[in-house]
Amino acid sequence: MRRVTQSGLLLVIGVISSVAAVNGIYLNFVKPSLRLPILAAALVLLLMGAYGVWEDRRHPERDDLDPRLDPERDDLDPRLDPAPAHEADAVHPEGEHPEGEHGHDHARGPRVGWLLVVPFLLLGVAVPPPLGSYSALGDSGLVTTITSTEGLPPLAEGDPVALTLAEFQGRALFDADRSLEGRRVRLVGFASPGLGNDWVLTRMSLNCCAADGFAVKVRVEGAPAVADDEWVQVVGTWRPAPIVAPEAQELPVLDVDDLRRMAVPENPYE
Repeated sequence: MRRVTQSGLLLVIGVISSVAAVNGIYLNFVKPSLRLPILAAALVLLLMGAYGVWEDRRHPERDDLDPRLDPERDDLDPRLDPAPAHEADAVHPEGEHPEGEHGHDHARGPRVGWLLVVPFLLLGVAVPPPLGSYSALGDSGLVTTITSTEGLPPLAEGDPVALTLAEFQGRALFDADRSLEGRRVRLVGFASPGLGNDWVLTRMSLNCCAADGFAVKVRVEGAPAVADDEWVQVVGTWRPAPIVAPEAQELPVLDVDDLRRMAVPENPYE
């Protein structure tokens, strides 16, 4: 891989990364808080690639020059002797010059470097969907890090009140004041398989990125059948249940009185 090609790849990766951060594609893979670091990394790649292309235009003859033989290089270790003239002029038995003492060309990068650009090119052709029902299949759906509602603010006014699935789950399972009782709530998520032919409302949550995603689930009763991975907005009331030990929890239940299908939200994760 020639040096100018390496610079071009840096430019391609920088452009695709910056576009993904601007148009929101990055939200399929990481949390919104990582947008600025992605943009900063993309900017560094663009600057490195542009500088490499500019340098290649200024000194095109250096692209194939062994850095040990470059008379203008003053940053090399003086203990490294230039290649002997008889080695530089030697001809390989097959008619080719050797690629250096160690069997490789110091002015070129390994061809495996092309693999670095493959994921970014694929991202420009087909955007992988966010985590869905398949990822949630083997997950209990319980947010084990929530064991109380201490510190949660009072429920907002209005009817219905919009909640995340994690907040609904925490209040339903651990709120001794039973703040959900008698209140209509609105939840948004996608359908994933439940017990038997039932489905559960699900939303994936991230600690950092899609690699560590986990599911948050709520049982829905009285709702029509919904296909896996179809996004819906449901309105209903919490079915009260006694508070028990965290290790014995079951999914909280929402009695649904309204269901509307919807498109995938801009940020599919909680």
